[in-house]
Amino acid sequence: MTEMESKKGICIDDALDRIDLGRGQIFSIATMCLLWIGEGMQIFIFFYLPKALNDDWGTPADDLGWIDGAMFVGVAVGALIGGYTGDSYGRRPTLLFFVGLSVVSGLLCWWFATSFIHLLLARFVVGIGAGGFAPVSLSLTLEACPRRYKGRVALAVPGFAGAFGRVLTAALAEALYDTSYNPHYARFNWKGCIVICTIPFILGFCLGVYAISESARWLLVKGRSEEASDGLHNLALRNGTAHEFPKGTQLKKVEGDELEELNDFSWHRLFMEPLLTPLLLTSISHLCIAIAYFGMIFSLPVYLDVYGAAHGWTEEQKDLILVIVAVSEVPALMIAMWTIEIYGIGRRYTVIASMIGCGISCIIFNFHIVASALNNTYALVIPNFLGRGFAAAALITGNVYMAEMFPTGTRAAAASISRASGQLGAAFAPVAAGFLLVDYKQGDYGMWTKLQPLRVYVLFSIFSFLGAFLFYELGAETGGRHLADTEQDSIEQIEQAPDGSELRLSSTIKEILGDKRHATESEKEGLLKEMQAKDSSDDGWQAKQFEY
Repeated sequence: MTEMESKKGICIDDALDRIDLGRGQIFSIATMCLLWIGEGMQIFIFFYLPKALNDDWGTPADDLGWIDGAMFVGVAVGALIGGYTGDSYGRRPTLLFFVGLSVVSGLLCWWFATSFIHLLLARFVVGIGAGGFAPVSLSLTLEACPRRYKGRVALAVPGFAGAFGRVLTAALAEALYDTSYNPHYARFNWKGCIVICTIPFILGFCLGVYAISESARWLLVKGRSEEASDGLHNLALRNGTAHEFPKGTQLKKVEGDELEELNDFSWHRLFMEPLLTPLLLTSISHLCIAIAYFGMIFSLPVYLDVYGAAHGWTEEQKDLILVIVAVSEVPALMIAMWTIEIYGIGRRYTVIASMIGCGISCIIFNFHIVASALNNTYALVIPNFLGRGFAAAALITGNVYMAEMFPTGTRAAAASISRASGQLGAAFAPVAAGFLLVDYKQGDYGMWTKLQPLRVYVLFSIFSFLGAFLFYELGAETGGRHLADTEQDSIEQIEQAPDGSELRLSSTIKEILGDKRHATESEKEGLLKEMQAKDSSDDGWQAKQFEY
């Protein structure tokens, strides 16, 4: 440490870079993975339980939509509460509280859910727990990792862990309905499935009590610099890099006019400029892609039932297609993990390209008549495989982008609004698809009787393109930067590129017109010539990494 750093204090980003990624963060990341596995299992388990509930209670398939809706509403409510408490009272206590709530409510489903209404209420509470930990988990992951790792780790943890949870849910449902292994639900029934889906939360809570520490960045913003320094020193001890951050090392204090107000309440800052505009753009964009993502998840199984009935498919063939489409999220996230750190692409263009790719895939699927005429399943599987992968990459990368853009004092609240808007999209998707269904003579599936993809998937493509447009209009890139701690940091990310110079042209002209109000034509032409000269002297695009 230099003499100047010892006097003025070391920047928290530099401190994390010196401490590096090690055992201290690995245990925390493992905890987050367990929680996201549990979240994926709890949210998706009821997609597989209509038959079991009908066998037990005689519940019609249409009524199960209310249970799914209660879960999604609970997730949205929990996310909003968790975002506020995470910014106001700390990341760690908020995380442990909502995970504990998920454990208790999940276990209570075994005893409390004795009627449809009781089950509805229990699933609502489970949703509150599953939604409340999510924005705090994302904030903790970003704030605990060195700059060169934070984006990829924050994308990989909910992405891969959530996908693994959904795969485990499908395997659990397969075991539930396996007549040779579980005849007449002799080993376990649908209540047992819910309890099994609670196990990752139980493990995550136990590990989190030991492994999760309060965010040093949050402590620093709240003016508790000594606690932040001690927390980083403990992290360095776990990582074996205590010599890089000795005990008592001073941290550079965060400066900003709004810090005193953030100590009281974070939400009102989000609904004031300059944070309001990016909040609206990112939230609406997230809502759009969530409609497409969850809409495809809801719609494809029903369409396969109709298409399979017309072509004599077995249940195994339809299940295989669903598994193939679900696996698409893994390569999509791996590609996104690479592109988000590529200069010239970054988080922003990864999200935009993924949304556009999802929209194009949905349109292509509308030409499924080719598959019908040729009896070729490739024309059915490939567009859904690509669309599902693109949507998953856009959804998760958008969450990371939003959390990185907003300052520390409002980060969890902003992530919670993103999460809540996504859940509104998830709740809207099956309703919208349901109204676009018509009767079909080969079977009675209630509101899901027959899917007309020409109507439903065009709706998904429209929302995807709209989300891409809104994200493009935001014109900001969070890759290659330190996390924003103040509103001024967030403004800088919106106004200039990571190297401080290369803004997209439309934003530059808008900024000139916004500042001068009466920009002359010569000024506009001069700016265009300057940008064209810079482009002509460029050696060409290269896939180089961001420099932190």
